[in-house]
Amino acid sequence: MKRLFLSLIFLIFSCSVIFGCPWCGCGNSNFQIGVLPTFSNAFFGVRYTYSHFKTDSGSQFSRDYIHSTEIWGGYKFGKFQAMVFIPYISIHKLSDDGDINTSGLGDITLLGNYQILSKTTNGSEDKKSISNTIWIGGGIKFHTGQNIVNVNDPGFTVGDFSSVPGTGSTDYILNFIHNLIVGNNGIVTNVAYRINTVNAQQFQYGNRVYATASYFHSFSAGMLVIRPTLGLNLVVNGTNNYQGQEVSGSSGYILNWMAGVNLQKGKMGILVNGGLPVAQDLYHGITQFKERASLALTYSF
Repeated sequence: MKRLFLSLIFLIFSCSVIFGCPWCGCGNSNFQIGVLPTFSNAFFGVRYTYSHFKTDSGSQFSRDYIHSTEIWGGYKFGKFQAMVFIPYISIHKLSDDGDINTSGLGDITLLGNYQILSKTTNGSEDKKSISNTIWIGGGIKFHTGQNIVNVNDPGFTVGDFSSVPGTGSTDYILNFIHNLIVGNNGIVTNVAYRINTVNAQQFQYGNRVYATASYFHSFSAGMLVIRPTLGLNLVVNGTNNYQGQEVSGSSGYILNWMAGVNLQKGKMGILVNGGLPVAQDLYHGITQFKERASLALTYSF
């Protein structure tokens, strides 16, 4: 099978802002690729993502919702691949302090990958075709989003840094992608590490590790290619820091199921995805990830 299609599922996890929660960075600092469409040279499109968290500490509560609409695209030239993600983020937080709504441009991310392995064995009547590819690369998340927090407000907490669309920091990403395709079936494995820096207000999100394993199957119905996917995603967050001091309870992890489908007809594609938690430990169990869903429209060429 000579056709190399990227059906990446990477980080089908997205957080939202949580009241008084020093773990998060969820709406503004989360990095995700999600599901990429099949494309030969390039693609672009629009993607909408919804995610929900809740926090209950006994005396306080919060229900937090993130709506992210982004322009995204990718371009391949030889063994190189470049991608860009430009998000617009809207945050709705319902808590015992009332409703808070914030929106604006988020942090723009640029990624580049290099293909270090591409091996294809053509199929026969008795054997299925096999495609094995490995990509390595990295990228930069720029501090383009609005990120200033009023630290002099009497009600200020470090969780307020998650209540704005941007992080205020320039962060660096390293990633590894392995695609194994056997006939119409495939497994995509992704591992990434994001290095976060200190922003102008002396707040720093902990470094993050992302690991994803996803299975997909492709079949056709006339001119329509249908590609359902199912997998697991793990996100591990290091300890946040403010003014050089560690923020207690700010490290944590989430393990969640991922499921979705990619519908492709010619150059047009629709991608639908969702995620639910399997296990998690956020801020000593006070904060809980609830669900996430996304819908994307793409044009590939």
